[in-house]
Amino acid sequence: MQVLPLAADSLGVRSMATLVQAGGQRVLIDPGVALAESRYGLAPSQEELKAREAAATTIVGALCQADAVVVTHYHDDHANLLRYVLCSTRVYLKTPVTPGERRYAQEALPRLQHGHPTIALADGSSAGLGKLSFDFSPPLPHGKPGAGAGSVMAVAVRSPEGCYVHAGDVQGPLSPSAMEWILRQRPDLLYLSGAPTYRLYYQAAAEGDTLTVQDVRQAKTNLLTIMKYTGCEVILDHYLTRDLNFRRLYQEVFATRRVRTAAAFLGQPERLLEARRRDGESREVATLVPRNPGRTYAAAHEADPFPPGIGRRERQGTAGRPISMAAATPVAPTAGARDLFVSNVSEAVELEGAS
Repeated sequence: MQVLPLAADSLGVRSMATLVQAGGQRVLIDPGVALAESRYGLAPSQEELKAREAAATTIVGALCQADAVVVTHYHDDHANLLRYVLCSTRVYLKTPVTPGERRYAQEALPRLQHGHPTIALADGSSAGLGKLSFDFSPPLPHGKPGAGAGSVMAVAVRSPEGCYVHAGDVQGPLSPSAMEWILRQRPDLLYLSGAPTYRLYYQAAAEGDTLTVQDVRQAKTNLLTIMKYTGCEVILDHYLTRDLNFRRLYQEVFATRRVRTAAAFLGQPERLLEARRRDGESREVATLVPRNPGRTYAAAHEADPFPPGIGRRERQGTAGRPISMAAATPVAPTAGARDLFVSNVSEAVELEGAS
């Protein structure tokens, strides 16, 4: 089984888009990418915008070769590129529950259902694809129980080679139900969001959205418990890597040497662009920051909504070429799909004092 994070907060953008290849099948989880509209009162820099565009191109290219797509919840950084999925691709979605999720689904589902017979609301169910099997969690809290952000759907992807669990925005996990579900899956590799420690000093309107020091301690304890009883390796990223001090705050977790950020998992330097947004006095700042890169990209290419390099066969989903990957390392695709991928880490520079 090969797991390839396509975009992540440690790679410069808000995302957990991940490509899983096993048993001759390609599964793309959480096809979305976004930027914080404001951090430290600052808009994204030009470097962040370029990273987002590169990540969007990479994710859309992977969508055009995926056999199945999983969306864990309806936030832009997890789902806003779903519109580019091909009609031959199976799509597994979380059931929309909150008013915000329903609004998002009301916009996305009609387009997907048109000529797309393989779409399913998957919470709490199981499915199969060739030699792969999927186990989808029931709705799990998006962070602490009762948080205003709603719920997420985790997924366990199993093949004869092992089990990969993509837990998404469980933030730690902060909730007992998320920890218990992950423990039952016994993953070999677990990818999840850490606690949003950059919010420790902000008092939210609702108690469930306020993060305390005790919450962070509980999140670390829950993760260490999962690692103890499953023996899994962990990719820990997303909310946690929006804090420049994340390694110091999670010192005992990283000391196990079984936990890495998505960038470290790929063998790439970390680009904590959002966390470092206020660094540098002469940086270029974007004057207009579109919230949804999928919509912006489609508008810019209205006559041809596919990124450059995607030919007719790829659009129809008949290219049939495997995505070339070495374990945890991106490799140039085969000639027929070479332009589908843009590395969003090729211009990365070593960041000093990341911890």
